[in-house]
Amino acid sequence: MTRTAGAPPAAPRARRRAAALAALAALVVLAVSPTTAASAPDVRDAIVTAARRQLGRPFRGDCSGFVLSLLAAAGLRVALPAARSRSESLYLASRRVEAPRPGDLAFFHDTYDRDRDGRANDPYTHVAVVEAVLGRVVLLLHRSGRGIERVRMDLSRPADPDANDPVRLPRASDPPGTRCLAGELFAGFGALAR
Repeated sequence: MTRTAGAPPAAPRARRRAAALAALAALVVLAVSPTTAASAPDVRDAIVTAARRQLGRPFRGDCSGFVLSLLAAAGLRVALPAARSRSESLYLASRRVEAPRPGDLAFFHDTYDRDRDGRANDPYTHVAVVEAVLGRVVLLLHRSGRGIERVRMDLSRPADPDANDPVRLPRASDPPGTRCLAGELFAGFGALAR
């Protein structure tokens, strides 16, 4: 993989990303105190709490299986309509929201080539859970190839790798300019919990 002129090397960027995620995670812990969670136990809190318990762990299913397991752990049963994928079924079953809240879902297009035609034309290929909203930054918990991870997304700077983490792993076979960042592949927010 070639580096863009003027872009920092990958190792310092990875260290900055890790430091930024650690700082954001600390803010999330402060924003969702045990007192708040205990005094207002609801489905949203249960979804986020169940997702946080899985951070750093492998998950044997796909992204939609992870989300469905969180919904089940929170006692929320969802009737999924027919669609091309369970991620798309979750999108169709949810209410569209402009301003996400913890426990909502974030959907993405083109995270993989579902129809194997070599083009970026695959809608609703990935789903994640909104963990927190900190100003313009949305923290998401999702199932990746490395297990359950936290990623950042800033829709005001969708193509900025310092503001958005990848939700699609770059491949050697990708054509130049293939989008990989959360902000670039974002499709919409949906809510299943009231």
